[in-house]
Amino acid sequence: MIQNIEYYTMCHENVDELIHFVINENHLHHREIVTVEQINSTRQLLCTEEKQYVNSQIFVAMSDSIICGSIRIFQKTVTQILPIEKIFNINVEDLVGAGTPIYHIGRFAVSKGADKRGFHIFKTLIALALQVAQQGQGGIVFAECDVKLLRTIRLLGIEAESIGAPILYLGSETVPIKLPWAGYQVFLEKNKNVLNRKLQILKKDVQI
Repeated sequence: MIQNIEYYTMCHENVDELIHFVINENHLHHREIVTVEQINSTRQLLCTEEKQYVNSQIFVAMSDSIICGSIRIFQKTVTQILPIEKIFNINVEDLVGAGTPIYHIGRFAVSKGADKRGFHIFKTLIALALQVAQQGQGGIVFAECDVKLLRTIRLLGIEAESIGAPILYLGSETVPIKLPWAGYQVFLEKNKNVLNRKLQILKKDVQI
């Protein structure tokens, strides 16, 4: 289990490093057999997609200057198309009331074997992201996640509603989910202690 964890907000210029970490962890967790060409193609596709979300906030957990966890959240603008809309052909605006803030969480990953007891990295990253959504009163969060991760999210006391059938995506069975504003307030209240931290800023010139 990794010790001495520090949490950072990652500058948007570090998106390439974020995607590299997420893809590598996906392959390690799911043991998917892929070629170097497939990995490079996926990385390029996701980097291009992620760089469109210039309004995102990225949080990473680091130990000894190495990323061991990540999550990203942003509030949807009128012109943005969420990954969940493209992958599952879901119009999220049809699922919320008029004027309701819409958020998307993605690029969630924790290094294999890093957080076996207590899920501290897991809970901290989720709490940091959901705190952003909480600031938009009534904000509804959408995400696409591994079915195993969905079970863990629910065990943490977060209400997560499946809004579509699962598909195979990035090496795992992935399901689209919706988190209503009321459904994550109890979780944030229980974990408010992990939010009382001063986040450092991970800049482009930091070696990772």
